[in-house]
Amino acid sequence: MAEGAGGAALQLSVLDRSLRWLLLGCAGWLILLSAVVVAGLLLVAVPLAALVVAGFAAVILVPAYAALILALDPREPEPRVLLGAAFFWGAFVAVLLAAVVELLAWAVFAPVVGSAAAHVLMSSVVAPVVEEAAKGSALALLFLAARHEFDDVVDGVVYGALVGLGFAMVEDVFYFAGAYLESGLAGVGILFFLRSVLGGLAHSLFTAATGIGLGLYRQRTPGKRGLLLPLAGFLSAVLLHGLWNGIMTLLDVTNVPEKNPLLAVAVLLGLPLALTVPGVLTLVVLSVVGGRRAARVIREQLAAEVDLGTARRDDLEALAVPSVRRQRLWRALRRGGLRAVMLQRQLDELLVDLAFRKWHQARGDRLPRFLQAYSEQRYRERIAELRARLEQLDATAGERRS
Repeated sequence: MAEGAGGAALQLSVLDRSLRWLLLGCAGWLILLSAVVVAGLLLVAVPLAALVVAGFAAVILVPAYAALILALDPREPEPRVLLGAAFFWGAFVAVLLAAVVELLAWAVFAPVVGSAAAHVLMSSVVAPVVEEAAKGSALALLFLAARHEFDDVVDGVVYGALVGLGFAMVEDVFYFAGAYLESGLAGVGILFFLRSVLGGLAHSLFTAATGIGLGLYRQRTPGKRGLLLPLAGFLSAVLLHGLWNGIMTLLDVTNVPEKNPLLAVAVLLGLPLALTVPGVLTLVVLSVVGGRRAARVIREQLAAEVDLGTARRDDLEALAVPSVRRQRLWRALRRGGLRAVMLQRQLDELLVDLAFRKWHQARGDRLPRFLQAYSEQRYRERIAELRARLEQLDATAGERRS
């Protein structure tokens, strides 16, 4: 009887894993197909010189912003494949979805209300709703398909901000190309300062609001009222986006730059700062609060593993405090080189995964079937294997030094 139940569990595990990989594969193909379509549209619509300049300007600050976003979650880094999927979904799938829907909406509204009114309506109302829905679809898919990797508000912030960063990067290519064709490098430089330097994190902040709503829902005890949290997060993203677009549109339609250039400059410089500075500070505060919560989960859930020999006292401190963890990786590098660093990183990640697995189970969360089959004992065995390999590498390195 037990053997039959085990065989059934194994079959469900394999089925669940297959469906998960099928879903990830379909998402990957959708991202790839969207990337081809977006790239094709750019190559057809934009001269090569303008495209090169615009592409360089749109990409140059992305690594720095991505590093800033990832630094918000130092205790439990998310799987690279999911981080990449979030970024590229925002860059290609969300951009393509938003472009198609906005073109259809323009075709509907422009003949009815006129081009001028349609422009205001599209930029201030339609675009914020459509674009945040297109970007939010990535978060919804991640939440449903990889819920075990979507633990709290910090995860929602990181995933949401990366989706927004990818979206902004490709959107900026179009804007910078237009500026180059109209005003040359000077026009690109001015727009680069406004969009990439001052407002480079705007889309990230918008979509992070949706991620915060999903993260709050994930943290709380399950219940119907909790469903209002993701909705509130999405509406906040739309409101922030609409406020941003609405003020910019108001400047345009009222000819403020021509009537009062100083006021226009003040708004163009002040609006990005008014959004970005409080927004980034809010994300940092959420990261600190969420990080302390994650540290508490790690310490509480791994405390029992110390008695079992799976974890050690120094593991609890290193995994809960990012600076101590970095020092441990640096010591591993000096003792055994890059191989030791990789082993230590894998060991640390498995210990953190075990801690959050136990936390999910303590809350009564239902894990994916393939993770149910990968038992806590298997985690302990794998951790012991990595620790033995690391100790053997340390011993070999010590013999070489002596």
